[in-house]
Amino acid sequence: MAGLLWVALHEDEGNVSDGLNQRVERETRRLLDAGVAGQAFPGAVACIDWRDGDTAHRVEVAAGVLKASEAATQTTTPYDLASLTKPVVAMAALRLVAVGRQALDVRTDSVVTDVRGGPGGAATLEALLRHQAGLAAWGGLYLDVPHDPGTPAARRWILSEASRRPAEQPAAPTVYSDLGYLIAGELIARGAGEKLEKVVANEVTEPLGISAEMFYPAALAADRRAQAVRDTAPTESCEWRGRLIRAEVHDENCAAFGGVAGHSGLFGTARAVASFGRATLDALTGRGDFIPKELLAAALAPSGDDSTSLRLGWDTKSPESSAGRRFGPRSFGHLGFTGTSVWCEPDKDVVVSLLTNRVFPSRANERIKGFRPGFHDGVMAALEK
Repeated sequence: MAGLLWVALHEDEGNVSDGLNQRVERETRRLLDAGVAGQAFPGAVACIDWRDGDTAHRVEVAAGVLKASEAATQTTTPYDLASLTKPVVAMAALRLVAVGRQALDVRTDSVVTDVRGGPGGAATLEALLRHQAGLAAWGGLYLDVPHDPGTPAARRWILSEASRRPAEQPAAPTVYSDLGYLIAGELIARGAGEKLEKVVANEVTEPLGISAEMFYPAALAADRRAQAVRDTAPTESCEWRGRLIRAEVHDENCAAFGGVAGHSGLFGTARAVASFGRATLDALTGRGDFIPKELLAAALAPSGDDSTSLRLGWDTKSPESSAGRRFGPRSFGHLGFTGTSVWCEPDKDVVVSLLTNRVFPSRANERIKGFRPGFHDGVMAALEK
């Protein structure tokens, strides 16, 4: 952030900041408190990051509790990011592409032999990252895997099965697919010659200085994982695993795969997610060098399917978007099933990360769908006054 003046306001600090920061903080707190009161989630953390010329502002607010009868949520609380893993993994891949260590046109089964024979094997890395491999959106692979979760045999079986699950509408050019990103993560890791968690650390979290706040819990050392269990917001009581899930990936397929995958498995704080969004937004606007501008612009460009808002690694603004009405048409972002999101607005130079555990105690709670657009509208309105 060289050359920028940072002005930050944290909800647990009494720092005096400018009027705009305070207005954004108050409105963010009001909205999150309303979400807790309306039972959209037990707790949440939001990070609002925006630029005013050469001055960078950041506001962080926490609301609610980790779960009933437990401590209050903190701005440092990590959440299961769920599908926010996808843009992180995709941007790691683009960084490797930029230096010639990956190729977007590589055919998957030329590297990952476990996927030979299915549509996933015939797909390129770019097709997987653009959700254009013709694979199913999801599938309960974890229920049928004939091996112990996380073992090499289980991983090979899951990859093979995922690559053979076609989309329900195979003629559709774009079908959002967790299975495609599960395969993409393995392709990226094998192509780089490293485990996926190491690729993400090398290409994203360490360069951005957020490795302490964005991580795969399954890959942590025992002492750090124990701390994560104490600090992390829980998700759901899982019938398959027979326990409350905490600092362990909510997505069952990812859990059966070993907890580290391309579609899920990352945990993080709202600040870390906002930092990732900011680095990506700065690269697009030419302010930063996280990813070459031309490569990122191509990733965010449509790929011939006018019916979809999906891009490589990201979603973009659509009429029904969770970003609400005040984010512009060039905005890009992503959602996570557990109640997480990040949205980036290039024209107004704003990044908003919102992390909740709306799936506690049950994924049946879908009030987050109504909350998100209003939350983003309220935050943007506060910034525009």
